[in-house]
Amino acid sequence: MIQSITRKNEITTIVDEALSTSKSNHELAHRLFSNLLNYKVKFPLLEHASTLIYNQLDSKQLIDFCFEIEKLKTIGGNVIIGKLLEHKLQDNFKESIDTATEIIALADDWYVTDIIGERVYGVALLNYPELMLTEFQPIAKHPVNWVVRSIGPGVHRAVKHGLSYANSEKAFQLLLSLAAAKDYHIKTGIGWAAKTIAKFHPDIIEKYDDEINSESVGQWFRGKVKIGLSRHDYAKKKKG
Repeated sequence: MIQSITRKNEITTIVDEALSTSKSNHELAHRLFSNLLNYKVKFPLLEHASTLIYNQLDSKQLIDFCFEIEKLKTIGGNVIIGKLLEHKLQDNFKESIDTATEIIALADDWYVTDIIGERVYGVALLNYPELMLTEFQPIAKHPVNWVVRSIGPGVHRAVKHGLSYANSEKAFQLLLSLAAAKDYHIKTGIGWAAKTIAKFHPDIIEKYDDEINSESVGQWFRGKVKIGLSRHDYAKKKKG
């Protein structure tokens, strides 16, 4: 049975000890794997670990460390990577986005796209919308499906946490440009975001009704929009 770590002070002790005794990023990553990532730990506690690590590593060490953690292929490791790069957005936006994209491209499962996409692309879109909407253009054309899928959780996170109507509309235009996708994973990610925009901004859906119902748009996209609209209606009825 996998043991759990449930206290913030336990996390602090583990991270501090790993930082003070490790002589390289490789060693640091493996110490954290043995003493932290090999245990059952809730995401907020892993994010706390990331903050402690971020405060101790310089910029180059931080990027190298993210790739060392990526090699270990753990769910919790992706939380640490995502939170580290989320912190880095304020210091070097472009490097944070590029590193996230490179690491997501190395993914071997869908959860990598969701964990990192929400924390990096999503927070970037919410706090730096113009910059991130520009960055999304090449990301949408990336040859690796995991990267394209990550747009979905990123847009979902930003809209759910209060992205403005104007920027939500721009994000929806991006989603529409991907609405003919055939890849299952891309459809899942993009559909998630379309559903969220429909739930929070049904007037955007009404505005783009003709485009949504055009032959070039996949039925899967319309289906997700329909679910989002139904959730908006349900929430509205429940509220009043």
